[in-house]
Amino acid sequence: MPEPLLELMTLTELERRLGRERILKVVAAQMANGRELSRRLGALEIAPDPVLIKALAHQLAGSSGSIGLLRLSDQAVALELAVADAGPGTLAPLVRDLRDCLDASLAVLNAQYPEIVDF
Repeated sequence: MPEPLLELMTLTELERRLGRERILKVVAAQMANGRELSRRLGALEIAPDPVLIKALAHQLAGSSGSIGLLRLSDQAVALELAVADAGPGTLAPLVRDLRDCLDASLAVLNAQYPEIVDF
């Protein structure tokens, strides 16, 4: 069974320590950044650039894991590691899978924080 898209305990603990208003700002920034990364990953599906894919996957792995998007973080790490050995025809589907996971993760965040309206 795959791990959940969002580990709520991580966000609950962050809210307890930092307060809901601060977490809303963090989540809103994550969602805005996620939308931009999704757009960039979409372009990389069409024209894969291994160096850029690795850099975006690395960025996504760190930012998503810190707020409880563990499946997304794990998938981004896996792509980052796979880039070196991936052939030209195998990168596009891996990027698409990461983008799909990113989009699903953003939807889960949006459902958890519906007050962030500009999603």
